[in-house]
Amino acid sequence: MSSDTDLVSLLSQNDTFAGTPASTLATLASGAVERSFASGDEPIRQGVRCGSLFLVIEGEFGVFVKDTPEDAPLARLGRGRVFGEIGAVSGIVATATVRAFSDSRVLEIPGPALHRAMRQTPALAESVLRSLARYLGKS
Repeated sequence: MSSDTDLVSLLSQNDTFAGTPASTLATLASGAVERSFASGDEPIRQGVRCGSLFLVIEGEFGVFVKDTPEDAPLARLGRGRVFGEIGAVSGIVATATVRAFSDSRVLEIPGPALHRAMRQTPALAESVLRSLARYLGKS
């Protein structure tokens, strides 16, 4: 299990959370749950509501949409990358499936905790929205 200090450091290295006060990141880390996934597990399935944001602590994940070849994910996500922003912010069903390529660990931040942090730190809200806009611009 990672310490809150390690998780705050990892969060602060991600573009979405860069510039967010350490106290806000510490609150997010302390309210989050560390989860493990085996290779092949799918923490997010396209068409199913999730509502959490995930930060990769270790391992690698692939992002797939319907009809994406198994050997050609749209993206590969490793340590420090996040996924699940759309569902965590909007509450809509997942627009993609995220599958573990290896045994992996993530920090799961529930949507309500992310919403509280964004209300407390408008710069974080702006950053999350920019991240969503970049992702949606690629769709």
